[in-house]
Amino acid sequence: MILKNIFYIFLAAAALIMISIAPASCAATIHGAVYEWYTFEPLENAIIEVNSTPPQSVVARYGIYSLNLVPGDYLITASYFQNNTVTSYVEETISITNDGDYVMDLLLLPAYDEQLLNETESSDIPEALDEETGIIEEEKEENASRMPYIIAGFFVLVIAGFAAYVARSKSGEEKELPGETATPTLEIEEIVETGTPEEMSSLPPDLQEVLDIIETNGGRITQKELRSKMKYSEAKVSLMVSDLQDRGLVEKFKKGRGNVIRLIDK
Repeated sequence: MILKNIFYIFLAAAALIMISIAPASCAATIHGAVYEWYTFEPLENAIIEVNSTPPQSVVARYGIYSLNLVPGDYLITASYFQNNTVTSYVEETISITNDGDYVMDLLLLPAYDEQLLNETESSDIPEALDEETGIIEEEKEENASRMPYIIAGFFVLVIAGFAAYVARSKSGEEKELPGETATPTLEIEEIVETGTPEEMSSLPPDLQEVLDIIETNGGRITQKELRSKMKYSEAKVSLMVSDLQDRGLVEKFKKGRGNVIRLIDK
């Protein structure tokens, strides 16, 4: 009877050992490299974390990391610190279905505070589009109503310029000496040459204001924060940012559900 009980105890212990060993035998290896988003160079000493049970964290020595995970769905995060501050960050999900090797390279993007990362909710997108469409329609109506005044003003300027030119020509003829001829062509050339290309090529005040705000913010800012610092609507700010992109002064890239705007170094 005692031997029988010992035998049953032995079988139970063996079963418990097999159950505890089974998950480990089905573990998969996840490994890869960690890169910096701008230069695509390996980032040394980035911290890799995964929400396993228990949670795991490793330091990517020489920009390489490796994890062992049992089948399941996981969230892998990578953080890079400079002066005790997170400067680069990324989150990736992975599903482990069986054992084996899984290669997952991580590209770390610039890290921002919670307000910057959650700058735009998906529910705001239709509203922003409606607002932008409404402003464009309003601008078209305003331009159409102003067109007669613009045309009238243009003709007034042309007539005034022609009158001024005739008056100058007459005064020049009165002052010229006998035998000399008037040179109206030279006067026209002088008027053309006295223009100010710097003023014509300079940015409008509203675009310059956008550049000043981005520069004050360290050279990069989210579109939502830029909107909060200006008196214009979301649609107007979006149009100004697009104008600056076309001029080659800023670049815009997606971050989460919003956009980050960065000055382009010349």
